[in-house]
Amino acid sequence: MTTTKNSFIRRQEILKMLEKDKNIEVNNLVSIFGVSAVTIRKDLEELSKRGVLVRTHGGASLPEDSTKARFFLNTINEKREIKEAISAKALELIEDGSTIIFDSGSTTAILASHLIKRTLTVLTNSLPIANMLCSEDNIELIVIGGAVRKQNEAMIGSFASGVLDYINSDLLFLGCTSFDINKGVSGPNINECLTKQMMIKSASKVCLLSDNSKSKQSSLFNICPWEDIDYFITDSLSEKDIKSLEHKGVKIILIDK
Repeated sequence: MTTTKNSFIRRQEILKMLEKDKNIEVNNLVSIFGVSAVTIRKDLEELSKRGVLVRTHGGASLPEDSTKARFFLNTINEKREIKEAISAKALELIEDGSTIIFDSGSTTAILASHLIKRTLTVLTNSLPIANMLCSEDNIELIVIGGAVRKQNEAMIGSFASGVLDYINSDLLFLGCTSFDINKGVSGPNINECLTKQMMIKSASKVCLLSDNSKSKQSSLFNICPWEDIDYFITDSLSEKDIKSLEHKGVKIILIDK
């Protein structure tokens, strides 16, 4: 297991421990994970920057508003096996040397954690993905700026067009809150949806990543019709829905079970 992937998993475990015990100490974490105190302090500093913990003398504690830590843990670890399987299929679409846009979201973050040693240009509006990849020498990282939507640690809004208007990417990995076979892909926040639309416009190919629990739902704002989606990686779809989407030009990729 590579260093970056190790740190990604270790930081999730640190947050789980913090959620349970409310306070943690560096020395205890060193013993638990078998890494240096310097490494643990770096982990805590990164998590502190995201606002999901507060650094204390010799350790860390939950922030007064602990909902951010809970949100991060819930989105990353909910349906984790399915998200890992979706990510494994998505990795097969990535070619070294290509330019990839990563939308924000837990599944795209898990996918990004598997990019170690790949030679890529990566654009993202996700703070967790940017933090994860910023030290990778083989990856040219471009951060899509904007106002931060704290619920999912994503940068959204008109500022994003300043980057995306000049980008021709090979592939976009798109996340969503909801999708409907007839209505398309949608989301609850208009600025976030507009950012996703700009990403779609900048990409030669678009791959939607979503488990089937988000199906048969429509959020307030439309992101795109199915005709804008080239690939859809998910865990299950009915034969009727598969035929409907294939008729619209979408290649369906189901995970192995």
